[in-house]
Amino acid sequence: MISTDQNIEYDEAMNKFYNSEVFEKLIDKETGLYLESPEYVYDLFKDEMNFGHIIQAEI
Repeated sequence: MISTDQNIEYDEAMNKFYNSEVFEKLIDKETGLYLESPEYVYDLFKDEMNFGHIIQAEI
């Protein structure tokens, strides 16, 4: 989704995601983010890219 939406290579998209705050939350079982849909996680990622941080209060 990232590479398609941002028109970038897959490797660059994965690098952005793996270095994001969202990824940190995704791999932390305490947050429960891993239970959410890919679309929800992607929306969080887009918010982080647009605003510099996650804006959803529940995480």
